[in-house]
Amino acid sequence: MVAAISGGDQGLDSWGDFLKKEYRRPIFFCALIAIAPIAYGYDGTYFTSLLETPVFERQFGDYDAKSNSYSISSSDQSLWVSIIQVGEVVGSLAAGPIGDYSGRKGGMLAAIILLAIGVVLQMIVIGSSALLTVGRLIAGAGIGIISNAAPLYLSEIPPVEIRGACVSSWQLMLAIGQVIGACVGLGSHNRSDTSSWRIPIAINLVWVVLLFGVLFIVPESPRWLLYKNKDAKAEKALRKIHAGSEYQDLLVQEQLAIINKSREEEAQASSSQSRWSDLWRNPVERRKFIATVGILVSQQISGVQFIFSYTTTFFTLVGLKDTFIITIIVDCIEVLGVLASFFVVNRFGRRPLLLYTGIFMLITLLVVGCLGAVAGQGTRFEPYLADHPSFGKAVAAMICLYVFAFNVAWGPLAWVVAAEMSTGRNRQKHLSIGTALFWVSAWAVTFTLPYLFQPNEAGLGPMIGFIYSLGALASLLFVYFFIPETIGRTLEEINFMMEARIPTRQWKDFDLATVVAKDEKKGTRGTTEHVETTNNGQQGQAALASKPEKPRTRRFETSFINKKTAEQIAESESP
Repeated sequence: MVAAISGGDQGLDSWGDFLKKEYRRPIFFCALIAIAPIAYGYDGTYFTSLLETPVFERQFGDYDAKSNSYSISSSDQSLWVSIIQVGEVVGSLAAGPIGDYSGRKGGMLAAIILLAIGVVLQMIVIGSSALLTVGRLIAGAGIGIISNAAPLYLSEIPPVEIRGACVSSWQLMLAIGQVIGACVGLGSHNRSDTSSWRIPIAINLVWVVLLFGVLFIVPESPRWLLYKNKDAKAEKALRKIHAGSEYQDLLVQEQLAIINKSREEEAQASSSQSRWSDLWRNPVERRKFIATVGILVSQQISGVQFIFSYTTTFFTLVGLKDTFIITIIVDCIEVLGVLASFFVVNRFGRRPLLLYTGIFMLITLLVVGCLGAVAGQGTRFEPYLADHPSFGKAVAAMICLYVFAFNVAWGPLAWVVAAEMSTGRNRQKHLSIGTALFWVSAWAVTFTLPYLFQPNEAGLGPMIGFIYSLGALASLLFVYFFIPETIGRTLEEINFMMEARIPTRQWKDFDLATVVAKDEKKGTRGTTEHVETTNNGQQGQAALASKPEKPRTRRFETSFINKKTAEQIAESESP
């Protein structure tokens, strides 16, 4: 078996490396699973278009005798848009036991069954607010399970060199789903019959059918299979993943050894059982838990759901015309932002990019808030719009900048970091609670928004930018103090560094290769040397004491063979 120590590799040298034979199978399987977030992205934009669809308003709204028209009340808007997040919370919590018992594919199967039931319930009775609400609740449970199972799968299948890009594809496909939803809304909202709202709802069944077919193609996660002591099935899954590589046998045996070694030493350190109580009682698991939950909640509290769920309605409020087309433009900007993230994340890393874009998002939210303060609140707002027709364009411009910055970093990287931080035997539980609280945060934003910005309620309008700028500031502080730099680290290395309790701001320069070499040379298990590489290349040492009964991992191999290793294999096999 070929072993190599990872020294914090930054990823692939060029985009052409993605076309290498050894990466094609993992990318193919991840691409199939990446269909799942389309369902999440599609729901937000197609449903916000229904709120502005005349037939839907007439059949589900309230009649206003004064204006001789139908409209959806703020309370119904809040209920229908936010109830899906309630379902997503329930689904995320259920994903833990479902995923632990039946695996990532089992979780996906449960998700698509729930999504199908929820979609059918929403369509079968015209004007039934009760069925619409229940249907969205059940569909939300399916999406909640998807939000747990899919990121886990995307982080466990690919090698470390392409893991960040594969997990980031979650946000890319989510954004594409939003574009599809906005286009469907534009194309159907002016139809004169029930197809104007039934067609957008029914399209959700397309994702159900596609994902059901995907489950017959992709392998189960080898990590989950090994943690369930299904070694033969894990080896079969790994062979399927690495079928395109000429070093298939070597890669399979290497990854089996890595994961098994990590599992054994983790069991020696605490317990081989996955327990809910470990999430807060065990200090290492608690740190993983805080990082996983915190980064997902931080993604939401800056108010992105305001743009995700109410774009069309909000743009109408600030006096813009052709709001359906503007919504499509905003969704396309989201896609461009995610694509841009693929080019910059390896240059700047996860942590710096989150901080830089977070500062920019904070500034744009403050500008939106200031614009709203100038326009005024309540009865002053509409007269100001009449006198300043360019006001809405200025607000829209700031939102577009915010959306682009969010999707460069926070959109894709929050899921990447969450999947990386939730390492070890409890990772299903970490991400289950993390995604549940993610949806709680999303629900809080979507439920309160109509009451905050609608003129007949609080009437804040664009001044909601002030509220969410506080969330953006809290997110920045959380990343600075709690989220380490993980680029180029295998999941086993991240788990080791968590066990070694390396301080957050020292991860980037932590010299794992030197630590492993020193530890193996000394043959010690109770103490781990912490070696930092400073900016001038010199190395300084600081001892990190560990409890004798909690031994540290001493040897980690890379989970994939890079070009240099392959050359070494060829040399060693030559006569």
